[in-house]
Amino acid sequence: MFDLIASILAWLYDFTSSYSLSIALLTLGVLIVATPLTLKGTASMLKMQILQPEMKAIQNKYPAEKREEMNAELLEFYKANNINPVGGCMPMLFQIPVFLVLYRIILGLTRRATDIGMQLGTVVGATSSGTQAEEFMREGEANFNPAYLDESSTLFEDLSSANEMTSFGFDLSRSASNVLSNDGILSASPYLMLVLIVGVSGYIQHHMIRRRSSGAPINPTQEMLMKIMPWFLPIFSFTLPAAIVIYFFVSNLYRIGQQWYITHSMYKGDDSLGAQVQQARDSDAKNKGKTSSKGGNAGNKAKNSNKKSSSSGARKTSSNANKKKSSTAVKSGAPGRNKSGTQASARTQVQPKARKKKKR
Repeated sequence: MFDLIASILAWLYDFTSSYSLSIALLTLGVLIVATPLTLKGTASMLKMQILQPEMKAIQNKYPAEKREEMNAELLEFYKANNINPVGGCMPMLFQIPVFLVLYRIILGLTRRATDIGMQLGTVVGATSSGTQAEEFMREGEANFNPAYLDESSTLFEDLSSANEMTSFGFDLSRSASNVLSNDGILSASPYLMLVLIVGVSGYIQHHMIRRRSSGAPINPTQEMLMKIMPWFLPIFSFTLPAAIVIYFFVSNLYRIGQQWYITHSMYKGDDSLGAQVQQARDSDAKNKGKTSSKGGNAGNKAKNSNKKSSSSGARKTSSNANKKKSSTAVKSGAPGRNKSGTQASARTQVQPKARKKKKR
């Protein structure tokens, strides 16, 4: 992989005779190769969001001990609908190793002949022979000793015979922080401008992604990454050689165009995948609202029935209490009533007193 990409970079340099243009064209070539994967992965991710309710239904159908049967049915579901559950990750899985290879190759272009290994070898050789070691060249004085390049290529010959990687008026082997600390802000202005463009282009790219997915729930980890990434890349670029920063710059500009194409081809129109995802979200929200309202009505009915039962119970309790009072009154023989509990007549109540008066 290293030798292949390095040979492509050397061929592009033969064609352009420019370090910056050859790095930019190599970056564009890698991104163009990855574009079909990016588009397919985005479409697969949108299809999965549209079919999310059906996938949840399949998952809810099986208990925990039948995971294998659930996975088998989900796999058949993916095949029937032509979706890939890891399709959204494929572009990233492809670009990460390629980025690491490009990073190592571009960083290897500016490797100096006074690396630590060569310096250590010189010291050991001088000590063993009893001679004095030559004074090492300071940083930036030694010529380049490029890694991964064929020594017969023009790119290797030009770099190995120079100690600067000059393109468009500034040295690509130096970083913005190095130039700023050694030469001042005036000399560092081209490097700082390049870092600033990387930061602005990264912010625009993430803002485009965030705007079109404004209606979707975002994972907290993803939300944090969306906020950090636009600031992480320019800080990282501030300490790296300008040759690496050119890679970031070209990548961000290309991805802005790519995101614009994805937005207009997959999110615009009533029949687009993005519109179908929004419709699925709205339908799911309505169903959840209906379910919650039904649950509230059922709760109100239960409360009303509990109130009715408690009131009827209270009525029964009061009637039983009244019955007990009346029975108690009957047993104790209330005034004006006979033993049977019926009201006595006024005549029978007065007669005993009248009879006593006659005897007197």
